[in-house]
Amino acid sequence: MVGAFNAGADAIYLGGSKFGARAYADNFDRDQVLDAVSYAHLHGKKIYMTVNTLVKEREFGELYDFMLPYAEKNLDGVIVQDLGVMRFIRDEFPGIELHASTQQTVTGVYGARLLKELGCCRVVPARELSLEEMKAIREKADIEVEAFIHGAMCYCYSGACLFSSMVGTRSGNRGRCAQPCRLPYTSDVFSSKSKEEQYPLSLKDMCTIDMIPELIEAGIDSFKIEGRMKKPEYAAGVTALYRKYIDLYYAEPDKKHEVSKDDMEMLKSLYLRTGISSGYYHKHNGKEMVTISSPAYNGTKEEVLNKVKEQYLGKELKIKCDIFCKLKLSEKAELIMNVNRDGEFISKTVVGNEVQAASKRPMDEESAKKQLERLGNTPFEAESIEITIDDNNTGKGIFMPVSELNELRRKLCEEMEEELLRGYGKSASYNKNNTYGNNEPDDKRACEVGVSGKDTDVHVLVHTKAQLEALKDILVKIKYGDITEGRANTVSRVYLESDLLLNSDILAILKATAFSKVEVIAALPYVTREESFDGSCDISFMADGFDGTIDGLLVRNLEQLGLLKGKDYKKKVILDYGVYTWNAEAASLLSELKRSDESSFVSEIAVPYELTIHEASETVRKVKAQTGFPVSYNVYGHVPMMISAGCIKKTLDKCSGFFHENHHEKMLLTDRMGNKMPVTTNCRNCYNIIWNANPTALFNKMDDLYDKRLFDHFRIDLTVEDKETALDILRVGICSGDKEHRRSLMQRNQNRFTTGHYKRGVE
Repeated sequence: MVGAFNAGADAIYLGGSKFGARAYADNFDRDQVLDAVSYAHLHGKKIYMTVNTLVKEREFGELYDFMLPYAEKNLDGVIVQDLGVMRFIRDEFPGIELHASTQQTVTGVYGARLLKELGCCRVVPARELSLEEMKAIREKADIEVEAFIHGAMCYCYSGACLFSSMVGTRSGNRGRCAQPCRLPYTSDVFSSKSKEEQYPLSLKDMCTIDMIPELIEAGIDSFKIEGRMKKPEYAAGVTALYRKYIDLYYAEPDKKHEVSKDDMEMLKSLYLRTGISSGYYHKHNGKEMVTISSPAYNGTKEEVLNKVKEQYLGKELKIKCDIFCKLKLSEKAELIMNVNRDGEFISKTVVGNEVQAASKRPMDEESAKKQLERLGNTPFEAESIEITIDDNNTGKGIFMPVSELNELRRKLCEEMEEELLRGYGKSASYNKNNTYGNNEPDDKRACEVGVSGKDTDVHVLVHTKAQLEALKDILVKIKYGDITEGRANTVSRVYLESDLLLNSDILAILKATAFSKVEVIAALPYVTREESFDGSCDISFMADGFDGTIDGLLVRNLEQLGLLKGKDYKKKVILDYGVYTWNAEAASLLSELKRSDESSFVSEIAVPYELTIHEASETVRKVKAQTGFPVSYNVYGHVPMMISAGCIKKTLDKCSGFFHENHHEKMLLTDRMGNKMPVTTNCRNCYNIIWNANPTALFNKMDDLYDKRLFDHFRIDLTVEDKETALDILRVGICSGDKEHRRSLMQRNQNRFTTGHYKRGVE
């Protein structure tokens, strides 16, 4: 922190002991955070805390006591991912700025507008956005935009990555990512080289120092250097170089300032991975952005580290001041300190006891100055010290105990420090008896909430025409009694990936009598952007079209939610797992969204993949008690572990040539353990999905799940399955009474199916 401030940073993001997205970092304890806030404010700087993890219901009660001392200290802001945390801090600590983390996956104007409406003053958009997209957010959403300019790059859209979570228990949404993207993989794509072990998911580090003028002129408010658990030399050295070229631009905006070879070499020496790129600002993706051969760091030059250390580390910022000392016989000793802060003249005076006549050795200017210069442990550094000694012409000189002069100096420094900090507002006063998060069993309303009066029904999501036909075949067989073993659950809804609805023959299948009592919901893309292809047009088309065919939309991100809210969409708005509701406060924030008729804009929510069944039950009870939202629970599906703007096919072979067309392809990535992960392309919106190698299957848990009578709907997600596999899965999931078929399916797949996070939670 000190190194970065010395090098010219205007603000620092730092993590406290909890709730931060760097769980393994050497984070600040409470007193260090409080000291950091004071230090920053004294020097006209800001401190933002990273409160940017998803928070479980049982943890939420700790949040108030955690934040209280920082709020009282006038912390400048927090960066948040969790919608519940966002609502809580907005309402309980209104003096703290809310910044929407890149983990919220803001990809456009509509999501940014929505976050502004909900209380954020700044967004950190997805790193995948182009400069034009960021410029549009700044201009059209009228919200501050903070952009990454340097550091490590994630392969997945931040906040949408479950890779580390699914292959272990370390969740990126909890600050514990194990970085599986930095490991080697092989692939089955056409290029022969792809059969070799490579690093197709490891992006080069971002370096945009030669883009500074362009970024400033785009209207970006804040530049962010990513410093993921790096050394102080990195924080200081990188900051200093970007500060240099930012200042050069402002000094001479019409002049082109080339980045010197020495400066670029210095940047490369400060923990950059082999090879660098300028990120996504001017390209959607590309092989040149990926390390492929190795994600290792460049060697660090010792002389560079020593130079940075000598220049920026080991010393703290000091406030320049002028000190005036008046020691006049028979009058009270007087010390004055003047500080000029950003053109504002601030003066502080302290007085002591009466100055006495000297009986032995009188105090002279030199000895007085020696004491007043001792400012080492204070925030101040004296540019000048003027001392006036007056013995009223007695010729005896004056006497002032050294201890008393030192005490006056300490008092003067303390009062000036208090005066400077007073400029950051009055200390806030908060209720110290906040009782949020009382999860005791006697919370009867929450504990007694459940689904009453109806059986839990089944919803099915399909990605392909063959899967939809499989569902139709099963429904027909159930209707006409061809499947008689056990009780069939009601299939009340089918989710169709929205790309399917762009094919006219799909509508014909939906008109079959098998679907006559089944709701049809369009599942929107995982990513919506307004780039070279305006994905918002498809969302509007789904919202406005299909006269009577579409009953609602499955919303997968804040961009879609904001767009539909702006259109005052009247049909069902169902939130997928990726609009995270890990706690009841998140659901309460979503319940604030209203249509023009004041009805709730959000119709239903889904349980996030990373909660255990106990955590999910606890959360759902409170969600229902506070909002009444119906809730769906996923019982089968390949989990989408990564949603990426990068394209594995393009990286390891070449682009399919169907850019922004309604086209999909399937590949395989194989890890070092031999697990084969399906990868699908969405060429229309230009993103990849890496699916978990093994699907989560909770069919053996369904009896227990029914008995809970807590979830309104069970959901079966068909993703990469062929028709035959889909038929097998659907028969077990829908005909839950068919114990023999369930036993057979589970036995055949005992080494393939996983229960995901049903019992094995995330850290």
